[in-house]
Amino acid sequence: MLEVCVDTIQAAMVAGQSGADRIELCSALELGGVTPSSALIAAVRRAIQLPLIVLIRSRAGDFLFDSIDRALMLEEAKQAVDLGADGIAIGGLTPTLQLDLPFLQSVATALPNLVCEPTQAMEKLVDLGFTRILTSGGASCAVDGTRMLRDLQEQSRRRIQILPAGGVSERNALEILQKTLATQLHGSFRKAALENRIDPISIANTKAIFTNFQRCVGKDPS
Repeated sequence: MLEVCVDTIQAAMVAGQSGADRIELCSALELGGVTPSSALIAAVRRAIQLPLIVLIRSRAGDFLFDSIDRALMLEEAKQAVDLGADGIAIGGLTPTLQLDLPFLQSVATALPNLVCEPTQAMEKLVDLGFTRILTSGGASCAVDGTRMLRDLQEQSRRRIQILPAGGVSERNALEILQKTLATQLHGSFRKAALENRIDPISIANTKAIFTNFQRCVGKDPS
């Protein structure tokens, strides 16, 4: 499963044509991503048939959300689902940099059976009913966090999906797959010279690497 993060309709369409299996939609990728507008969500939903995950993040910066942020994000999440999102990616931290479990519990209660992607405390997330963790393994990029990603993959025992993210590209995809035995990858695949444009060749090459690796280890590449 290759997930591609995009922030435009055009990028979503290119990603789909280049081999992406799932799309994560956000706005302002250059800021790390924030919640996309309702119009953009609706337009991308009409434009692609792939599973669509919508990032829910009320603002750029840290993940220490106050009560106003949390209330807004919960409404944004509900709206994204109403507009056709198949799932949401959401998270939050406390001042001590622990998962904001009460907030995540409120999301799980209000939006059951959705895909939400906080990044730590796997067992607590499993208990809350979350289905996927988007993570770089605690490092600045996935290729540097492969040891933790492998540990999470083994610990998960298929109760929750581990989705390596952070600097994933065709140059390091095979190394990440070999060291983590991951069954999914997530990347934005930007052209180096034009950071606001998606690179379809990189997506296609990464998908080929992923598919070949899964076949070699005897797993379904889908």
